[in-house]
Parts: sequence; C-alpha cells; structure tokens
Amino acid sequence: MPLRDGFSGKSRLAVVLDPAERSRLIAVLARHVVGTLLASEAVERVLVVTSDPRFAWRALGSLVPPVPPPLDDAQGSPRATGTPVEGDGPGAEGDGPGRLQIVLQPASRPGLNAALDVGRELVVGTSGTSGAVDGPAGPVRLLVAHADLPALTVEDVESLLTEDSPVVVATDRVHAGTNLLVLDADAPFTFRFGVGSLEAHLAEADLRGVRAAVVHRTGTAVDLDTLDDWAELPADVRARDELSELHRAMDRASSDT
Repeated sequence: MPLRDGFSGKSRLAVVLDPAERSRLIAVLARHVVGTLLASEAVERVLVVTSDPRFAWRALGSLVPPVPPPLDDAQGSPRATGTPVEGDGPGAEGDGPGRLQIVLQPASRPGLNAALDVGRELVVGTSGTSGAVDGPAGPVRLLVAHADLPALTVEDVESLLTEDSPVVVATDRVHAGTNLLVLDADAPFTFRFGVGSLEAHLAEADLRGVRAAVVHRTGTAVDLDTLDDWAELPADVRARDELSELHRAMDRASSDT
C-alpha cells in the first residue's frame, strides 16, 4: 500500500477541510485499509511504502506494537521496519515483520508507480533465495491497494485474491481508474497507475499476453477524493465514529453547494 505524507494529499477536499482535518482523514483511511488487510487470513503481510515514515507510524501504530521506523532518507536501497517477531521464517507467529512493515521510499524514486516497484522488489527479494517467488500453493500473489478505500471489507480482499485470472483489476466507481490490483509478485508487469489506469492496466496485461479480470464491488470501488465520492459512500461508512468530524464538515459543504 503506497502512502503519501500527511499534509499534501486530499487537496481536492481543501475547500471543506483544513490541513489538520485532511491529515486526520488520510490517517483514518489508511488505518482502515491496513486494518482490513491485516484482518484477512489470506494476507501474509502488509508493506506500506511511504516517504514519511513518522506519519505512517502515527497513523498505523495503533494496529500493532510499533518499533521506531527508519527516519533517514537513504539514497540507496529502500529500508523497512516492522513489529517485533516471535521467531522468524515462514512459520513465524504474531504480528512480526511478516505482517506489517513500513517501507521508506527513497527520494531518488518518487511517485506512485515507483513506490509500488519499491514494495514489489522487497516482496520478491524476501520470498525466496532461488529467484522463484513460489509458496506452497504456487506463485506469491501481490495485492496493491490504495490507502483511501473507506468501505473496503475483508470479504472484498478475499474475493480479489480468489479470482483465478493472472491479473485482477478492481476499478473505481466510474470505471476509469484502478483502486486495487492483484498479480504474481514476480510477473513482468509495469504498474501504470494514473489517469485512465484501468485501460492502461488492461493494455499492459494484453501486452504481456495474460488474462485480466475486472472487478467492481462497492467496497473496492469507492475511494474518497472529492465531495462526490463522499456522497457515494454507504451511509454506515459515513456514520463511523472515526469519521464523525469529517462527516459534519462534508455535510456542511454539501448543504452549501
């Protein structure tokens, strides 16, 4: 999961939320997505790639016992930190480095697609020593999830991971973007997130000669970037306690338009 810093995101909501409110929103949404991923037994571990590890740990540290993250922005290989592990290796139990890691995105590799490459390289590099990224049930699957999916559920995550297509694209509510993407971790596939990423990812799959499935579910389709997105959220999501302050601000803005 890529995660920006706590102050530059959600700029399209600046008309209704001040910087502190936007920062809280980014944290709340990221905490929901990571908490949902950790709650799924189908997810072995969660990597959060960010240029701001301090903000990431403030946002996510309540999910697991945190340890100090790497705070220096080295220009070389990305570094990761996780929670204390009970044992090590494939059979390790508990919320150790295999469950949640904060990964520092080097300043020399900026941007969303570069952040995902950083995470994928770590997955491939730690999944085996022979070069083959295989588990007991076959190749390791990589799930890319945006950090602003307030309606995402464990059922959504597991539905995507049980799809049998080599590439699975969960589209946004207007069927133009990509909110989640599933593929083999070591597959030759170029991430093409950005404007029109649904079409771009389908074209990439076609270029690679692999089948791609497009999935549209409420929990995977609704992100939160605009007031229109807020209006499309299920009522029970908007009513959550952690969104109460933002709920009031959004409703005020909606009534003024």
